[in-house]
Amino acid sequence: MGITATQGAKHFSHSISFGVILAFLTNIAQYTYWKCLKRRGSHLERFGPLYLSVAAVPLVMADLTRHVLQDSGLWSGPSSSMYDESCCALHSCHGMHGLGCLSVTGVFFTIIFTYSGFLCLLIGVFWAADIPKKVKITWQRLRGQY
Repeated sequence: MGITATQGAKHFSHSISFGVILAFLTNIAQYTYWKCLKRRGSHLERFGPLYLSVAAVPLVMADLTRHVLQDSGLWSGPSSSMYDESCCALHSCHGMHGLGCLSVTGVFFTIIFTYSGFLCLLIGVFWAADIPKKVKITWQRLRGQY
């Protein structure tokens, strides 16, 4: 029992995902900016979280942008393929098995850009919210050292 989406539905979902994720990431970057204005310290201590959050936007959006460009026909040809077709002919390119058949474009856009973008976002947001400091204080309180 399999359910297959039409090409139009895939294009629509890629476009909606693009817009929602872009709105989410830019709002997080704006929130981080306002948090950074209230911070004290050197320039990097104050605005480091913002730089990481802003760097996350194009990194996370890279794969979604690739999808939208492919859907609209603006990026076609062998360089746009996420998978190495010769590998997919021998192995299944579905689920986790597909990771072994990623093309250079697939590796960069799907793995390197996306994961480094989410890592930048995570570190930037945790830094802006002073999570390490709050965890340290809570840990000291729990241990009776504060």
